[in-house]
Amino acid sequence: MDNPNLNKSLNDLHDELSQTTPTEKTQPVLDDLRTHLQPLVEQPNAGNAIHYKSLGERLNLALVDLEVDHPTLSAAIRTVLDDLAAVGI
Repeated sequence: MDNPNLNKSLNDLHDELSQTTPTEKTQPVLDDLRTHLQPLVEQPNAGNAIHYKSLGERLNLALVDLEVDHPTLSAAIRTVLDDLAAVGI
């Protein structure tokens, strides 16, 4: 799926994840997001529709854990979720 807005927001989220210092509570959530986001950033046009759906579910769950401790990261997550919704995922 070639969607420049989604690709940009995924890259922005990836960058924000790499700059975020986790707390003990958020470390597992951030590790999980990094693991699932990395292939989508490395190969943005590789037919990742099923991975986007899975990522969307993970991002929704992660917002609950990250919103208080990592507001900037939460904003990046919301942008990705909005872009996923815009393409019907």
